[in-house]
Amino acid sequence: MQKLRLFYCVVAAAVLIPAAAFAASAVSEGERLGKPCAGCHATNGYAPGEYIARIGGQNPEYMTKVMKEFAAGKRTGSVEMSLLAKGYSEADLAAISEYYGGKAWKNSANKIDSKKSAAGLKLAKVSGCFDCHGAKGEGIDAFPRIGGQNSGYLYEALKRYKTDKITSEEMALVKDMSDSQLESLAQYFSGIRK
Repeated sequence: MQKLRLFYCVVAAAVLIPAAAFAASAVSEGERLGKPCAGCHATNGYAPGEYIARIGGQNPEYMTKVMKEFAAGKRTGSVEMSLLAKGYSEADLAAISEYYGGKAWKNSANKIDSKKSAAGLKLAKVSGCFDCHGAKGEGIDAFPRIGGQNSGYLYEALKRYKTDKITSEEMALVKDMSDSQLESLAQYFSGIRK
């Protein structure tokens, strides 16, 4: 009886240990491949400052799309991202996105101008921003989380959408906005704290 129990334990270990190791290796592969990202985005993806995107807790599907665009030369604005993204396969980019996307989101600590933020909220309501990005900027479906994102990064990204340096049908709504309006939107969404 004791030998039979030992036999079952050995069989269970032979089946379960490799399965657990495989699951852990998928996460560690994204972490391993994403080490260069930490140079700008910080270890957990919570980039300090204002002008670099926070990627810890970001939508993985969106991050993979963006990195593919950098690799293909379809998204401009960052020489470093374009060069780095070209060095990875699509599977690598997805693994990195899953790793950083699996982190808990932490809001930016950027100082927010309350008047600009209030103007940004009004503009967001009439422009339809919440339709894709959600009531708290949390991102819906494949759209990115922008609530709590770094303000300077949001502002610069909005300017790139406005001038077609980043193309997106959904973001065509910013084409007729002034830089002041774009800054207000960035201030509002960056200032969301939840």
